[in-house]
Amino acid sequence: MFWCADRPDGRRGGTNIRGAGIRTSLLTALLLALPASHAGAETQAAPPPRELLGQIVNIDRPEFKAKGRIALHRLNPLAGQLILSESKGDPEWIFKTIAPWNPRLASFLKGLKIEDLALTETDLLLDGAKIDWKVAEIAIPEGRVEQVVYQQEEGGLWNLAAQTLRLERLPKGLQGVVVSLAPGAMGFDRLQASGDRERGSGHATGVFGQGWRVARLEGSGEVTGRDAQGRPNRGGFTWKGSGTRAPGLATAAKKVPELAELLRFAGRDPGSKEPVELGKITLRVESDGLGLFTLQKIQLDAPWIQLAGDGALELKGGAGGKDQLRMNLLAKRPDGGTKRFKVTIPVATLVKP
Repeated sequence: MFWCADRPDGRRGGTNIRGAGIRTSLLTALLLALPASHAGAETQAAPPPRELLGQIVNIDRPEFKAKGRIALHRLNPLAGQLILSESKGDPEWIFKTIAPWNPRLASFLKGLKIEDLALTETDLLLDGAKIDWKVAEIAIPEGRVEQVVYQQEEGGLWNLAAQTLRLERLPKGLQGVVVSLAPGAMGFDRLQASGDRERGSGHATGVFGQGWRVARLEGSGEVTGRDAQGRPNRGGFTWKGSGTRAPGLATAAKKVPELAELLRFAGRDPGSKEPVELGKITLRVESDGLGLFTLQKIQLDAPWIQLAGDGALELKGGAGGKDQLRMNLLAKRPDGGTKRFKVTIPVATLVKP
């Protein structure tokens, strides 16, 4: 689905949550996966595949319940389909069922450490490099996502669409992997994305997290480097956010004197609990694959201030909250006054609800 490391199907260009550089690889994957405005979930209707063997699924165990069917379409290469009207409980059975067709996908899903999974109206087709997955709702203890459609074709082309993601916290397998986030809600209203093994682009609306809100977030990214095994380990991304609000900025201003000084320069009260309207934000991000994200061409355009500059996001790892955002910014007020600020902000201070 994402293409910053090995894809789950074993070909180049997927998410691999194991091995060195896990934090950087996964964050790169999430960045690249933000959706594309031209990525649609609708495709030309295809005739139903020929079925060699079918079996009814009716599992009623204390730890797992499921109803549906499994169909075998071809033996070489192996192709089949899993259709479930409903399922709930420990998803281990689903992972084992997927593994013969796509062991990397099964391993990735298992690595998320989801202990309880509920699926509604699931249709998963696995056919060599081709994946066609549709599900009405996915519910886990951490939250839910509705109307997921994911398609992957020969050559690495992929499309993703989803609606209404609501998570109270990250799944256990991702906690502490992206950045040092405290537990808190995150999600979006709608997401669409598309790409291939080298590039991806997309948009999301109604994006929110701990300490920030974005009405619309557009992103595009590309692979800029590979490791000795040919796996992508470096990437470049361009982001555009509009309707951006930062309710958590006041918390950060209490702990970062330079940020408080910038707010005062712009005529804002750094102690105010009112969300800060940031307007439009544009930036270019370059990942070195080792935990450093260079921020280039930072541009913020709000009614009360304009900011331009560069910086870096450093992911140092561990649970000590050492991840930090460094910025060198030129601030310009509406009255023409200008001043340069060098600000270092611990990421943990930005993610408070």
